[in-house]
This record gives sequence, structure tokens and C-alpha cells, in this order.
Amino acid sequence: MENFRCQCKKIVCQIEKDTIIIKCRHCKRYIHINTKGIIDIEYKLTSDGDETGLTVVKL
Repeated sequence: MENFRCQCKKIVCQIEKDTIIIKCRHCKRYIHINTKGIIDIEYKLTSDGDETGLTVVKL
């Protein structure tokens, strides 16, 4: 299992094969997001489609 961190060094989620695991900071439940393969993860400064400040991490 690999910890995936934001650029500020805070752990955002954990990645285990094709599953992304996120822990709710309020109720402490774990959310498992199953995928058919993670291609990349993008860091964006805004939630819209603006490409300013975009960083792509290839997995």
C-alpha cells in the first residue's frame, strides 16, 4: 500500500493496486474507490478546468 500525498505533504489517500482508499476525517470510515487502473493523478489549484498550476503525476 502506498501513501499518496498532496504537494503540501499531507496524506490525501492510499493506493493499493487499482483501489484508492480515503479515510473520512470526521467519522473515520474508509471509502474504497475501485478502478480499472489508475493512469495519472493531477494536482490543480482550482476545481474548474483551468490548467494554470497543473501538475501531473504518472503512476
